[in-house]
Amino acid sequence: MSVVNIAIIGCGFVADFYMDTIRARTGVQVVRAFDIEPAHAARFSDYWKIPTVTDREAFFDGLQADVILNLTPPDEHYKVSRDCIERGFDVWSEKPLAMKIEDIESLRDLATEKGVSLGSAPCNHLSEALDAVRETIEAGSIGQPILTYAEMDDNFVGKSPYRTWKSVSGAPWPAEDEFEVGCTLEHAGYCLSWLIALFGSVTEVHAFSSLIAPGKPTLHKPEAPDYSVTSLRFENGMVARLTCGIVAPRDHVFRIFGQEGELTADDVWYYGTPISFRRWLKVRRRFMLSPFPVKVKSRKPAFPIPEGSVAQMDYVRGAIEMVEAKREGRPSRVPLDFCVHFNEVSLAIDASKSRTDVYHVKSRCTSIPPLQASPTVDQNRLGFFERRVVPLLARI
Repeated sequence: MSVVNIAIIGCGFVADFYMDTIRARTGVQVVRAFDIEPAHAARFSDYWKIPTVTDREAFFDGLQADVILNLTPPDEHYKVSRDCIERGFDVWSEKPLAMKIEDIESLRDLATEKGVSLGSAPCNHLSEALDAVRETIEAGSIGQPILTYAEMDDNFVGKSPYRTWKSVSGAPWPAEDEFEVGCTLEHAGYCLSWLIALFGSVTEVHAFSSLIAPGKPTLHKPEAPDYSVTSLRFENGMVARLTCGIVAPRDHVFRIFGQEGELTADDVWYYGTPISFRRWLKVRRRFMLSPFPVKVKSRKPAFPIPEGSVAQMDYVRGAIEMVEAKREGRPSRVPLDFCVHFNEVSLAIDASKSRTDVYHVKSRCTSIPPLQASPTVDQNRLGFFERRVVPLLARI
């Protein structure tokens, strides 16, 4: 494959996470970056040694890029992406695609009209870990999956020393933006991308949210809720509970309950997260999950992820997948309908701060093919406890 040329709009905190994973690759380069704040542009350019401009027209003048990363604050996502699409550029946007569902639909229609690709973070459904989860389910290790619990709690941020948090280039964590947008729009997508990639389209959103620890700083808007809990109904019958919050201790566990057992992934933010499953057992009068989980082997992440990252994710994988799919003339694993769908669901959950009725999701999406077409190992195996101990107990 020829070199993938990337351009960046927005040189703030999250841009450094993308740069970390871009620099871990060969055949990928950032040709130009843009930020309207001269200090941000200078800091980013000095650290990463990338040409950076502070004028929009100078950024687009003669730009040769396969994809533009829209890493601006959430309120800017819609107009920045629209400007790029109207100029004929493929765009990868940080989440959400826009702050209104009608604006997401407008971007979708414009991208389709212009014949350009449009994708949205997060892309953690492209992780090797999710492939292993999918393979384990398809191997029948937990039987038919019927219920999922997805956790996205991230500590008591309001009491944390967040004013000291800086990225590797020195960008401060955007506290006011984070607290205005809220943990649901910032974090729900990481679980939704897994859920929708595994189980398909969501049809109903039953959500509740609340601001339970007020007093965090904002600039232009009131504080957003710092807790939300949602029940999701899927077209295939799956039901899921998704919790987002920045009050309870960090917990990113993803648990799928099937007719024959339970599968657990420790952390959806980690592309190589530990995965295990336990089966239901009948031991005399007792019905119980095996006390000894069976570990699932997954492939190592394809590209090195820098140590010390808060989230062990390959941030740029989705944008590169979008470019390579277009070059190879194949369907992308981050198709536009998938991105539109999980963004609509995210906004519907976020809307629970002002509405309590059931939201019926309008969009639908196609299935996402795995990174690797066939399982690498037979996951449908029993642990020592099931093979040796349970038969003995049954005879007592």
